[in-house]
Amino acid sequence: MNRKQHFVLALALLLLQALPALAGGGKDINALLWQISGKGLKSPSYLYGTIHAVCPDKLVLSDLLQEKVKQTEQLTLELDMDDPNMMGEMMQYAKLPEGQSLQALFEAEEYKVLSDYFTANYGIDIKLLDGMKPFMLQTMVMAKLTECTPESYEQRLMEIAHSQKKEVVGIETVQQQMAAVDKLPNDMYADMLVRMVQDIPQAKADYDKLVELYLAQDLQGLENLMKRDYSEEDYKKFNEVFLVQRNKSWIPIMERMAKQKATFFAVGAGHLSGENGVVALLRKQGYKVTPVTK
Repeated sequence: MNRKQHFVLALALLLLQALPALAGGGKDINALLWQISGKGLKSPSYLYGTIHAVCPDKLVLSDLLQEKVKQTEQLTLELDMDDPNMMGEMMQYAKLPEGQSLQALFEAEEYKVLSDYFTANYGIDIKLLDGMKPFMLQTMVMAKLTECTPESYEQRLMEIAHSQKKEVVGIETVQQQMAAVDKLPNDMYADMLVRMVQDIPQAKADYDKLVELYLAQDLQGLENLMKRDYSEEDYKKFNEVFLVQRNKSWIPIMERMAKQKATFFAVGAGHLSGENGVVALLRKQGYKVTPVTK
């Protein structure tokens, strides 16, 4: 699988994007659940790394995880998925600027490949999607990679929070998240999309491997998978836009929330580690962030 195909897989999941070792290293790199304490917090908060699209039989919420949710007062996701207007807002940012065309981003042969794929798999004439950004079409393709009706950890965590009458909030807005998407050009996303569709079997194999590594909490293995065949330039660009800048903007918001209420934070697993990951950034602010194993 070539560099661009790995790149689009990470983008579509908005999740396991780049997982360099935690600053200073250590045995705690392979963990998805963390406790946040210290620096005057009255009660600990928790941080959990999710995967945004997985088959139901692979989605596991341990008793330990559910217990930590119960011990907190609110659930915080990347976006406020409780907001009934969220999908409507998302669709506003899914459209290309007026006067631009999806078809214009592809060579004639590439466009035919996409057209054939969407007709065969969705029964959709791709011309009906001509005003959509290529990034949004990638999310449609991801559903086919799973070969199931995928679910998300976020949705299941919301169900638990609702059952416990907890508030669900977001760290960032739809506008802020889509602004990160728009920092990379549409022709780059178009290239990623067509290359992915051209080799669906390999994309499926890599997706299955990604889920396997996630469930094993093998963050180093995920790093190796996602960095394989990257150019240094692509890796740095992707990491900066989707992880570093967003992580840094999240920290003051997470601090404020944790000080106000014991909070269970659930974000894509790719945001956890690295010297600019959420774990390291919280530690730099003086918090004690430790893996929870029992």
